[in-house]
Amino acid sequence: MARTREFDSKDALTKAMSVFWKKGYFDTSIDDLVAATGVSRYGLYGEFGNKHGLFLAALDHYQNTIIESIFGTVEHPKASLAEIRGFFSRLVKVSAQPAAKLGCLMCNSASEVAPHEPETAQKIAAFRKRLSFSFRRALGNAVAKGELPPSFDIKREADFFVGIVHAASALNRSGGGRKTVENMVSVALKTLEQR
Repeated sequence: MARTREFDSKDALTKAMSVFWKKGYFDTSIDDLVAATGVSRYGLYGEFGNKHGLFLAALDHYQNTIIESIFGTVEHPKASLAEIRGFFSRLVKVSAQPAAKLGCLMCNSASEVAPHEPETAQKIAAFRKRLSFSFRRALGNAVAKGELPPSFDIKREADFFVGIVHAASALNRSGGGRKTVENMVSVALKTLEQR
């Protein structure tokens, strides 16, 4: 008879995500994950396969929780300039919080893990595609509503905004601070004032 799971998988995933976010993939040991989750290595392996499987699940969990809470409004089908500005305002506010020094788990993993591991690279590529698609759609809505001129280069602007997201994460993680992120975002948003 198979043993029943004796832990909350979502809670364990949230705790494991926090460890990967703080320490990075390569510096996180299975012992770190056991200590943080309170779940034995056998329990973690039984649920997620191995450390790498847990990491991939943590990336998905991060997108479904943290990214959704900050970026979700831009993903609304009718989002426009107000939602883009709101997102960047939230990004600046996050930069002022103590947890900002962790950066963004997806952006951190893009430079730490993705160059060495194809499955992570695929998740990072999908993350960038998610951001780019939503920015493009919101900018397209802004053009359709007359908030931006018909000649506005939507793809170029969306690529630029995705770059800002990655740069803000790197600045936060390296101690760049809120003011630097705020200045960068302020300059970025000026590109939406073109008429």
